[in-house]
Parts: sequence; structure tokens; C-alpha cells
Amino acid sequence: MRKTVIALAVAGMAAGFAVPAQAQTVLTMSNWVPPAHPIVKYIMVPWANDVAKVTNGRVRIQMLPKPVARPNQHYDAVINGQVDVAWSTYGYQPERFQPYLIAELPQLGDTAVDNGVALWRTHKTHIEKAGVHKDVHLLGVMTHGPGLMHHSKKFILKPSDLQGQKIRVGGDVPRAIVQTFGGVVITQPAPKSFEVLSAGIADGIMFPTESLKSFKIASIVKYSTFVKGGLYSSSFWFAVNKNKFAGLSKADQDAIMKVSGEKFARLAGAGWDRADKEGVVAIKEAGGQIKPMSAEFVAELNKLTEKLELEYGAKMDAMGIDGKGTIKFFRAEVARVAAGK
Repeated sequence: MRKTVIALAVAGMAAGFAVPAQAQTVLTMSNWVPPAHPIVKYIMVPWANDVAKVTNGRVRIQMLPKPVARPNQHYDAVINGQVDVAWSTYGYQPERFQPYLIAELPQLGDTAVDNGVALWRTHKTHIEKAGVHKDVHLLGVMTHGPGLMHHSKKFILKPSDLQGQKIRVGGDVPRAIVQTFGGVVITQPAPKSFEVLSAGIADGIMFPTESLKSFKIASIVKYSTFVKGGLYSSSFWFAVNKNKFAGLSKADQDAIMKVSGEKFARLAGAGWDRADKEGVVAIKEAGGQIKPMSAEFVAELNKLTEKLELEYGAKMDAMGIDGKGTIKFFRAEVARVAAGK
């Protein structure tokens, strides 16, 4: 998308950086969370600044003031050129992105950096060949931090505590946990969290700690419980329109990928982890508490995890991917990243 220098200056200021007087390409980006959300301020804006820097101002990212579509429609919006760059949650379209849901399994890494970097390495080593992202140019992947259970009335410490409880979930693994232990699944996009909790539509929610601050729900759900490595995580794609990326010079393509891929996974993970720490502070300031789940819950969760890994592995096998080997590789990479490798 070629623009005049004046138009570019406006776009550049909106994105938060200065624009040199030269011909540029502006890539539009759609975000479906509030502008103050950690994804925007800790991840997307820093990445956009990196792109401007490494391309010497030849490529700029323009943050659109409103999302161009619903969260689960952003992938198609990138494909059809409705927007140039976007991201969203793999779990919002599980059948479409099945191999990447391995990063949502219980008890993985203790940080978003661990899981996100491991997922990118697994993508490059095992999943990329399946062509799941063939209609876009994949810039990166990321995960949020370990997911917890947050409730408005009580601590969920053992499996029976979930019986009959209405829990908002955002993916297959949280859904499986709630259903397995007798809860009622509530499915609404993350930005609707305050609405569904304050109206009593849901009794609780499964989220990383950052979300209690980001969606202003810390004062509603004051009873939080966790297991080491998280009850789940959520994984995300980050992509640019294929034709738009192909239209850039080879030098700019290479420059953008130098700040994307694994480097993006680390940037994003650090942003999520920073936000999780802020979320813990918000929980405490709201009078909330965080407790570990019981050994009984962990034992039952382990059984469910084994079942999910078999199911995910079989689905990947059907796609020509070694399911068991891919999951094993991913978990090993989580440990490697955690060890600083």
C-alpha cells in the first residue's frame, strides 16, 4: 500500500513513532482487544517499532482504531486483504489449526516465553510442512502465560468443586477440563468477560492472571487456583497477507523476519509474563487470593492430559504429522527454553 509522505506521517504518529520523509509501505494491523491491553502495548507496538527500525522506515505498521472483524474472523480478513496484519487465538478455530493446540495442553512451561518459543521451534521442525498457514505469511506464534481457574464465590481445589459451576472458557482444553469435572461451559470472546461475569452468566473463568487486570474482573473473581505449568495456555497466530508480504523487497522481507519468528515469540512471551505479574498485583489489590489445587485435582488432570494427547496425536497423524513425536518434541523444547537453551 503506497501512500504520500503526509498520509504516512499521520499513520506513523498514530502508531507512536516518527516518520522520515521517504517513500514507504504502510501495512495495516487489526487488534481486537482494547488499546491498553498488554498484547497491544507490550507486544504489537514494540514489534511495529522494530519493523520500522530494521527497514529504515521503509515499512510502517498502522494500528487501526477498531478491529475489522470478530476475533475468529481475523484469519480470513488477512487472507482476503481486508487487513494486512493481524493475530488471533488458535483455539477459536480448533479444527482449522489443530496442530498448534498442543501449546494449550495442561502443565507445560511456567512462562509464556517457554511455551511460545517452544511452539515456534515445533512449527518449524514438525508442523510447517503440513501447510496449515499456506494462505498467509506466518510472522510468528505466541502463547499467554499459565492459565488459572478464577471463581466469584469459592476456590476450585478438587474436581468435585467444579460440579454444576458455569465457567467461561476460550479453547478446547479449558472446555474439556470443565466438562470432565461436571461444570457448565460458557463460550464468549475474551472481551465479553466482564459482561458475562458481572451479569452472573458465568460463575468463573479460566484465564492467565494478566486478564483479570486487562478485562477489569479482579474485583469479581477473587478466588483463584492453579497447578504448576498451568491448567492450560492459549496459543496465537500472527500473520501478514501473503501477497502484501510478497510485494515487499527481499531486503525488507528478510529484515521483518529477523524481528519475527523466534524473536517475536520471545518478545511476546516477555510481554505476557510482564502482564501476568501485573495481574497478580491487581488480584491482591482487589482482595483476591491464589491457592494451589489439590493433589487429587492434579491426578485427575494428568489422566485427562493423557487422553487429550492421544486425541491430538491422532488428529495430527491424519494430517501427515507424527502426532506423538511432535508432542514429545514440543514438551522437550519447553524444558530446553526454560533451561536457557
